[in-house]
Amino acid sequence: MATTNGVPSRRRPHVLVIPLPSRGHLLPLLDFAHRLSTRHGVPLTVAVTSSNLPLISAFLASTPLAAALPIEFPDASSPEHSSHRPPPGSHHALLAIHLPGFREPLLSWARSHPDPPTVVISDFFLGWAQHLADDLRVPRIVFYASGAFAVAALEHLWKGVLPLDPNSSPVVVLDSLPGSPAFPYDHVPSVVKKYVAGDPDWEFVREGFRLNATAWGAAVNTFDEMESEFLECLKRFFGHSRVWAVGPVADSGCRRAERSPEAEQLFSWLDACPPRSVVYVCFGTMYKPPPAQTAALGAALEASGARFIWAVGAGVAVLPEGLEERTAERGRVVRGWAPQVDILRHPAAGAFLTHCGWNSTLEGVAAGVVLLAWPMMADQFIDARLVVDLHGAAVQAAEGAAAVPDPGTLARVFADAVDGTKWADVRAKASALAAAAAEASEEGGSSWVALDGMVKELETAYASPLPIDHR
Repeated sequence: MATTNGVPSRRRPHVLVIPLPSRGHLLPLLDFAHRLSTRHGVPLTVAVTSSNLPLISAFLASTPLAAALPIEFPDASSPEHSSHRPPPGSHHALLAIHLPGFREPLLSWARSHPDPPTVVISDFFLGWAQHLADDLRVPRIVFYASGAFAVAALEHLWKGVLPLDPNSSPVVVLDSLPGSPAFPYDHVPSVVKKYVAGDPDWEFVREGFRLNATAWGAAVNTFDEMESEFLECLKRFFGHSRVWAVGPVADSGCRRAERSPEAEQLFSWLDACPPRSVVYVCFGTMYKPPPAQTAALGAALEASGARFIWAVGAGVAVLPEGLEERTAERGRVVRGWAPQVDILRHPAAGAFLTHCGWNSTLEGVAAGVVLLAWPMMADQFIDARLVVDLHGAAVQAAEGAAAVPDPGTLARVFADAVDGTKWADVRAKASALAAAAAEASEEGGSSWVALDGMVKELETAYASPLPIDHR
């Protein structure tokens, strides 16, 4: 290392960002990277597959110090690389299994670059990035696109997963977490259940989480006022204090592409709606509801009398016959990608029927709408527990991927959610949590201070003689 008067010189900061090439993981990591770069003048290089390059165009345009590093999946026609190419529609955890083939190209790029990276920041499903950081002798920060409660639950479960038996333990107690929360086995995160079922691919996923626990630091897309107890848990589990709550990170400015005519029409319609009068319905980008669920949901929206936006994504080919025509005055159906952050932040949005994926949960919390929780899989039952039971800012509407709720009951939930005279306590708690989220991200707020603290500790780390002590 170069020295000045015998004192080690500070290496120029340069962050290599490695996202999981899945929209729900890629976008929040880019939001975080944008905030890091624009606030602190940190240059970034984002490793991105060519298929995801269009997704980062708005990010690159709004982040002057960021550059893309296109990287390809190994050629599927090559026998030695065919196992690295993910099948179409892979679950994001299984997608991660195919990405360690990126390690060598990234290592070669870093070693030949005139300004090599001094920090690696990667998605939490990419535990193998720890080996890359070790090879480069730089600190790695794991970015958790899940909440602290869910991450702490996974850490507890991975440590005790071998004796976990759904037959003898129908209820799983997380006794190392505050309050010893208990969940039915069916509500345990999917990544753990897949491992317990004996699928060998999921051993790789577990090993990735083990590597995450050895990383230099962790940035979590949450805020202290929402999950302080669980953030303290993570510090205890990881054995250090370098755990930073940096959220909510959602930044529509670094995601926004030019609005389509359809989107313009949607927001013009929203502009004409009364405040807090619209129910927004979306189950994320990966979920494809079965026909019976679609029929029940459509019938409930129609019977509720409430204004609504139903973002069906690419998963619902056929809606209940005639629904759009019968509800044309008070409802809109969005096919494909919906500008969710902007919809939720619109003054007309009043409630959000959500699967409780963490991105959606936190975006709903930040917008101050009443969350109608319908958890289905993954960490969604944990997220629902957090907002429904621990914060009282949400109402349980249904649960389970196979659930087909009674349309009349669900219709009353929709109607009550946008009736300003009902659910006053839930509405007040949702507003208070939104205010806390906004305050956390403002100058001097907890997440603002955490990001500043992270940068200062990084500056100390990459100015020190290497190798880095990851513990």
